[in-house]
Amino acid sequence: INSAASEYFPSLTIDGNTLVFTRRVNNRNEDFFISQRIQGQWSNAGPLPGDLNSEDNEGAQNIAQDGSMLVFTGCNMDDGEGSCDIYVSYVTKTGWGKRINLGTAINTEYWESQPCLSPDKRSLYFTARDPSGFGGSDLFVSQLQPNGRWGTPRNMGPQINTSGDESCPFIHPDNQTLYFTSNGHPGYGGTDLFLIRRQPGGGWSTPQNLGYPVNTIDDEGSLIIASDGKTAFFASDGSDSRGGLDIYSFELPE
Repeated sequence: INSAASEYFPSLTIDGNTLVFTRRVNNRNEDFFISQRIQGQWSNAGPLPGDLNSEDNEGAQNIAQDGSMLVFTGCNMDDGEGSCDIYVSYVTKTGWGKRINLGTAINTEYWESQPCLSPDKRSLYFTARDPSGFGGSDLFVSQLQPNGRWGTPRNMGPQINTSGDESCPFIHPDNQTLYFTSNGHPGYGGTDLFLIRRQPGGGWSTPQNLGYPVNTIDDEGSLIIASDGKTAFFASDGSDSRGGLDIYSFELPE
């Protein structure tokens, strides 16, 4: 999985056997790589097959739980609406298809990034820097409409978003628990990891800091949790890194 280059933004299918991540190739170009878990061991990662990787930067991706589609971020692309936009690609018999911009329903002249699909692929969570928000970057959610198009994104509100930066949303396979990073809620250091749980009325609980040892005085970044609810994957430049950021996993504390 890991190399002398930087690897980050891991994403996982619900069966836990397909890992897609971003690698910075030649220290400049971001591409997607994929590894399969076979008999408990990860295969050597290779470039994502198909037409998705390009000379442009593709990153901050999330693979659908069933492995059928990939939502991701593309910046400064010729078909973009703003600085960074959200795109989708669908898997085909010959690999992953070309990128498709999600259009003006999701993307604006501002910055949209770090998309995450709900397990049923009907909700799209993402990060945006929109002047109408609460400051910095906020978390937004859009719902898939009956006509197959994404609805107008909704800011997730002041209980979740602060005057600081909220980012890296990840909705767990249970579709009830959302993890994100924030430097606006009380924490241990720069950016900490938090979770919220869906409430019976459809709202969300108060953000809960994941606590030490997950959070430290340093910046904690994107985190994903496997469907078993225990195994976490994240990127770090730890002392045993093979170079730059590497992908790690650990078992979540009770």
